[in-house]
Amino acid sequence: MTVLSPAAGPRPDRRLRTALPATALLVLAGLVAAATVVVHRSTGRFWGDLAVYRTAAIAAAGGDGRLYDATHQGADGIVLGFTYPPFAALLLQPLAYVSATTGIGIWSMATVVALAAVVRAALRAAGAGTGAAAVLLGTIAVLPVFPVAGHLQVGQVGIFLMLIVLLDLTGDPDSRWRGLGVGIAAGIKLTPLIFVGYLLCLRRWRAAGVATAGFLATAGLGYAWRPVDSVRFWGGGLLDTARVTGDPRTVLNQSLHGALARLGDTADVRAVWLPLAVLTALAGIVVAVRCVRAGDQFLGVLACATTGLLVSPVSWHHHWVWCVPALVLLVVRGRRAGDRVAVGAGALLWVGFVASAAWTLIGLRGTDLHFRGVELLHTNLYVLVGFAALGWLALRPSGGRAGGDGTEGWVR
Repeated sequence: MTVLSPAAGPRPDRRLRTALPATALLVLAGLVAAATVVVHRSTGRFWGDLAVYRTAAIAAAGGDGRLYDATHQGADGIVLGFTYPPFAALLLQPLAYVSATTGIGIWSMATVVALAAVVRAALRAAGAGTGAAAVLLGTIAVLPVFPVAGHLQVGQVGIFLMLIVLLDLTGDPDSRWRGLGVGIAAGIKLTPLIFVGYLLCLRRWRAAGVATAGFLATAGLGYAWRPVDSVRFWGGGLLDTARVTGDPRTVLNQSLHGALARLGDTADVRAVWLPLAVLTALAGIVVAVRCVRAGDQFLGVLACATTGLLVSPVSWHHHWVWCVPALVLLVVRGRRAGDRVAVGAGALLWVGFVASAAWTLIGLRGTDLHFRGVELLHTNLYVLVGFAALGWLALRPSGGRAGGDGTEGWVR
């Protein structure tokens, strides 16, 4: 008779402790998906971005070369058009063959699963345990923050792109495929291109080359599939910011451009914004590189992402889903260092990101373009947080960390 030692395999109770949270995550994703379907069927509202994706997928499936002429008009009367490269429309083709309600349910479930994967990747990159229970708690905790809730409400793609970039840039730095995720993400939506510059500044030539090759490959695939639309997009359509927003002053545009427009109460701030955006981009990349040189590639990725959000002409509230890994990092390392101030700061930021959902009420007064006095503080909250974070990192003598081993003391 063979006697198995306790180390021969995981104990039943341990397997149960792992299986229950994992099952709960799937149940959570299913419940969110079911809730979105019920809300959509009962109101006919929301999920405007996903409706645009589906409209573009249907138009592209028709093969008539009018991907960027197709528009969707929501229940609020706002008309939106597709603004991503043709490669993104290629990936979105499955939406053309399902109903709007089915697409919303599937997209919402996949988004929650991707969000959980982001939490897990952030926990791993922060040096914490990645057990199913921790991932479940983290996912539940970040669901109410407005960037995430808003992302779910419009049916955005940002969480998927963030996951791809995180897995790519916080994994094995010596991987021959490092940078490919950045290239593919940029091929879907151009904003991750800032990470190519980040890799170049780090002198990671191979990774930058892989990212560039991946990006060019997506453009090539898009051209082979939709040549007319590709010429239209890459020939100047990508610069048409009017297709993204009619007025940068809207409170939901949390970028430097939007903040300057709100401060000056004018949509025409390009002369001021361009030089400030260049300076912000340079300073932010320097801070990000400094963090990596100090031994913290995760913090470097977050600093680069924050820089991209600030300098983009339009950074919607749901683009700030990068607050999720940032909150995970702050809480994990703050608790590890025994720094209650850091943990408290993380909690305060969580409250701020949740409370920013009140921005949706501003539109009820008839406009969300004109602000005065103290309103200019809370309507620029994300921009202020972004600059404060980069400023704090710039003042640290060793990037993000001050500990001798590079793992502790970063918040002291």
